Amino acid sequence: MNVRSSDQMASVVTTLQRENLYAFLAGVFPILCPGEELSREPYLEAMCYALQKVAAGKSQRLMISIAPRHLKTICGSVLLPAFVLGRDPSQKVIVVSYGKELAREHGDLFRKLIASPFYQRLFPKMRPDPGHNRAEHVKTTAGGGRKTVSIGGSVTGFGADLIIIDDLGKPAEMGHDSYRQGLRDYFDQTLFSRLNDKRTGRIVSIQQRLHQDDFPAYLLEKETFDHLCLPSIAEIPEDIPLYNARVYTRRTGDLLNPEREPKELLEQIRATIGSYAFQAQYQQNPQAGESAYLSMKDLHLVDTLPEESCFIRRVQSWDTAASDSPRSDYTVCLTFGWHALEERWYLLDVWRKRTSYTEVKAAVPRERKRWRADKVLIEASAMGITLLQELRNSVASVYQGVNVVTSKEDRFIPQTDWIKSGKFVIPTDKPWFDEFRRELLAFPDATKDDQVDALTQFSEYMRRSQNAYLDTDPDTGRRNGNYRRERPRREDRMKF
Repeated sequence: MNVRSSDQMASVVTTLQRENLYAFLAGVFPILCPGEELSREPYLEAMCYALQKVAAGKSQRLMISIAPRHLKTICGSVLLPAFVLGRDPSQKVIVVSYGKELAREHGDLFRKLIASPFYQRLFPKMRPDPGHNRAEHVKTTAGGGRKTVSIGGSVTGFGADLIIIDDLGKPAEMGHDSYRQGLRDYFDQTLFSRLNDKRTGRIVSIQQRLHQDDFPAYLLEKETFDHLCLPSIAEIPEDIPLYNARVYTRRTGDLLNPEREPKELLEQIRATIGSYAFQAQYQQNPQAGESAYLSMKDLHLVDTLPEESCFIRRVQSWDTAASDSPRSDYTVCLTFGWHALEERWYLLDVWRKRTSYTEVKAAVPRERKRWRADKVLIEASAMGITLLQELRNSVASVYQGVNVVTSKEDRFIPQTDWIKSGKFVIPTDKPWFDEFRRELLAFPDATKDDQVDALTQFSEYMRRSQNAYLDTDPDTGRRNGNYRRERPRREDRMKF
């Protein structure tokens, strides 16, 4: 290769490192982690791609859930601020973590990076202000900077264009309700208010899961965060976006980093720290991998739904919440379709939202029309009773009240045989699948069980009434006469 070609190649690489966060990581890794070799597993590219969307303003809220020791802090707390400030030194970045020493360590690593000749060649306009160049706060000559704070630390007087949250809570304290509430209050009352512009300000949270009701769970409940979840062992099939319209395809059982953490090592870790801690920290699923009633192998799954024309009947099951407060239960509607040839039910859709009575009243007929449901089951309690009274005035034969007389667990246990039987099928390519299967497998220990309640309600009703329901004409409401309920002979009914 001649000198001109070599110079051209170097120029291309420099441009790529300046524009592409993953290429930037590869270039600065020897500075940040001398003597180590950068893993080329695709999860790193997936993290960088998601973070770059935030840097470019294409994503305003991002959460990344991943196990410890996978470069999440390097990428989030060090690399991303350096990349953002290199491209625009006037940006203001706040980085938050749970401990002062940890925050200082990350700050020193950031200063080491931006002082390196490599970084200065890439981003010559990004210059630290010599008078404000400390681990806790680096200012740029353009008025921007990176400020490091620990949980509870003051950020008064400092506005941010980007807030990065890196492991906000201490693992040892996460079991205490008051501690978890303190984290939620700190975010809502202190951190969020620091955004200079609430419309364009960006927030990134990179954390391992530690508890069912931990801080990441709180952010996810807001339903405003894009979520990149990277369990050490894939639990569901998934295609994760990468650069240049490529995808990182994970299939059930695939390892995140097989070279560094092979299956044997992960099993040793599970045995050492226990199943619950492993599910939380390594699988990003802070609950038992399976309950006493169901496991993943009990579910009947398909990659995609059959053609819509295969479903001749559709039923919806509603579980309504009592309020729409931020910490209340969800109102859930499950839509089921009866496959005539296979003679089994498919879960077609999950509608799940915290919402008011007025919105639910509008949503019930809307969802019924959308899916052309001919039977709508609604729990006859609290909000459901009022709904039934109003809706039955319009189409009385469609809306069916379901009375609840036993506990959630007592109702659910008899339905597990039906779930395992193959008469109920779940597609895995729907955006609601992961949350649905997590709640189903964790019952009764999940923090939310509204989807399970709606499923139990549907299963109970169909186990009693499926044959009669399928024998009824959905348009006229008349029986077709193809089904006769068998009655036991008189001698079989005799009691002795």
